[in-house]
Amino acid sequence: MGWVLLVLQFNLSVFAQLYSLTSSEYYIYFDSDSYEISKKQKKSLTDLILKIGGTNIKEIYVEGHTDSFSTDSHNQVLAANRAKATSELLQEIGVPQRFIKMESFGESRLISDESANNRRAKVFFVYESDKRSSLDPPKWIIVKTINKKTKKPINAIIGFDYKDVEMKFSSTGSDGETIAFSILDQNLELIATANYYLSAYYQIPISDFDKPSDTLIYVLELTPVKITGKFTFNHIYFFTDSDEIRPESMPELHKLLAVLNRNTSAYIEIQGHMNCPVDRPLNHVQRQFNMELSYKRSKAINDYLVRSGIDQKRLSYKGMGNTQMKFKLPKNKAEEDQNKRVEIYTLKEI
Repeated sequence: MGWVLLVLQFNLSVFAQLYSLTSSEYYIYFDSDSYEISKKQKKSLTDLILKIGGTNIKEIYVEGHTDSFSTDSHNQVLAANRAKATSELLQEIGVPQRFIKMESFGESRLISDESANNRRAKVFFVYESDKRSSLDPPKWIIVKTINKKTKKPINAIIGFDYKDVEMKFSSTGSDGETIAFSILDQNLELIATANYYLSAYYQIPISDFDKPSDTLIYVLELTPVKITGKFTFNHIYFFTDSDEIRPESMPELHKLLAVLNRNTSAYIEIQGHMNCPVDRPLNHVQRQFNMELSYKRSKAINDYLVRSGIDQKRLSYKGMGNTQMKFKLPKNKAEEDQNKRVEIYTLKEI
């Protein structure tokens, strides 16, 4: 899992600006057995959209929810009406219908002992904004990936992980090299992942930004491995659109920890998967959101294992997005949960 670092003077006529994929949540609360949205909440939602900027919005997910004070069938209808009322309000404000996706959950996702907090519609915004660099003078970055054994270039996914900024992803081509990207700020970790290689991680030293070169070039060496085992965990759950692990996941996490303690000499790759049915429109923003969230979920599992005593040097983690769903068109929640699975591969260095 080693790396070699080079910092060179480099001049390019064309540089690429990374765009920041951002998300935020908004909740609308309803009176009991009602799906009417108050004037105050209409204004608040309108102000939020104006703040985000209508042209920046790429996707909006609307979820309808209820408390548990009626029958399941009644609450399913009520939750759907709350989602529909919220969607219609968004369209009234000026959001195109094609940007809005609706789901209703009835009383199945209670979040509070207070009924008023459960009578809600969740509005989840995904939007893109041009995140300008905070560096003066500006600097750019190029990442190269090579096979640690042969020193030959390899194609890899590159993650740019800034603190308090949404993840960004690129890839190296057949020459093992990315294009040049503008560096947004000094707190940046690089992640390189490729099939049948250990992932490589590198935190850029602050001192590199004082170097006179306008472009920083980093060479990450990936160690080739072979797969020696596979374990699937279908019951590690996360809160919706979040990398926060749900409490009911603990039995599965304990099983995972036991697997690692039994295989003390093996390297481990954690793969996070997502549910995103193939009939859902999939543009580049949605793909990046899927990749980022699945990456963060696999990292959350990684961090739990490290806190439990597993050496970080044994662990790699990778986001798979929705590229390997077991059910392309899931028919029920059980199939959706299997699409959201966590897979563990035991690896051995070649």
